[in-house]
Amino acid sequence: MNVNKMFPERGPAFWWTGFTALIASGTIFILFVSLVVESVPVFKVQGVSFLWGTDWFAGESYGALPMIFGSLMVTGLAVILVLPFALGSAILTSEFLNGRYRLMVKAAMELLAGVPGIIYGLIGIALLTAAVRDVFGLIDGNTLFTAGLLLAVMILPTVMTLAEDALRAVPGEFRDTALSLGLTRMEMVLKVVVPQALPGLAGAVFLGLGRAMGETIAVMLVIGGIDRIPQPWFDLFAPGQSIPSKIGREAAESLGFDLQWSALIALGLVLFVMVMALTSAGNLLLRRAR
Repeated sequence: MNVNKMFPERGPAFWWTGFTALIASGTIFILFVSLVVESVPVFKVQGVSFLWGTDWFAGESYGALPMIFGSLMVTGLAVILVLPFALGSAILTSEFLNGRYRLMVKAAMELLAGVPGIIYGLIGIALLTAAVRDVFGLIDGNTLFTAGLLLAVMILPTVMTLAEDALRAVPGEFRDTALSLGLTRMEMVLKVVVPQALPGLAGAVFLGLGRAMGETIAVMLVIGGIDRIPQPWFDLFAPGQSIPSKIGREAAESLGFDLQWSALIALGLVLFVMVMALTSAGNLLLRRAR
């Protein structure tokens, strides 16, 4: 491979951008290696059974399955709840609003995407838990369903703005051709624009899913904090625990206690791999769409 042909102009800007790219890539690599090294003790003691163990008793045994299950449940529920609203808003903004109103809605969504998670968590404690408790007749509103609903609200701006970008990226020729063939505006959107934008829409969902899976404070405040899989497993109105909420609850008290700390780091490694896989899939789909 001839580097000179690949990069014919290697001035100061080339070396600076290359250095920053190396720093960014190296940081991710060092983080991954650190997680692997710190999680080795718990895998030495429990082996890979740590991943499907169901009991977590500090100082005795550590099982990650309830937390993995909780993370998958709340993020899956969040995506199911957010999809109709995010895609509907994206279609309305992209295809039916004029330029001025579209920019206003887009700016509002982008501002909401930047709201810190702790603010959503406080709103969840003040309003959402009580609403879920009263509407469904529960003793306590801190449940997996509450956490999934709160995550849906949090990722709505992210999914909506990225989905709107994917729809806007569809060339206007497709719209003009569809309308000239006699399709209505809504038929044109559903049968032509959405199928063309499907990779970008999928990428938007995956990126929103990655953000939801890594959310800590907001979920920790409303999920209930119980380290077990509900019985039956599909009971969304039972308290639970996600990987980020578990790490957030126990990280400070376990620092310096070898095996418990290693178990939490191993949970972080599992979460890192899950989020990286989702984010990579989302970026790949978005690049394909562009």
